[in-house]
Amino acid sequence: MAKDLTTSPLDRQNILNNRYALEKIQEHLGLGGTLYQGEILFTKQQLVEIFDISESTVEKYISNYDTELRTNGYSVLKGQKLREFKAGDL
Repeated sequence: MAKDLTTSPLDRQNILNNRYALEKIQEHLGLGGTLYQGEILFTKQQLVEIFDISESTVEKYISNYDTELRTNGYSVLKGQKLREFKAGDL
């Protein structure tokens, strides 16, 4: 039975809990991102470009799925972390 990741938070979480699957997805799709403190991060602009969507669509998803996204690593870099990220002090 195929998993529908668009409607099942449990199925999405099962993928996100599997580091091997995430590595293979990244390897296969080559989405890019930026390596920062051992994690691959995506800026809002990178998401706009990868998925060919508007910045307002990204904002809508962040608003609608905030809890799920934060549980899986979404965060907003501020202060020193943001300065390091922008400077490329990875």
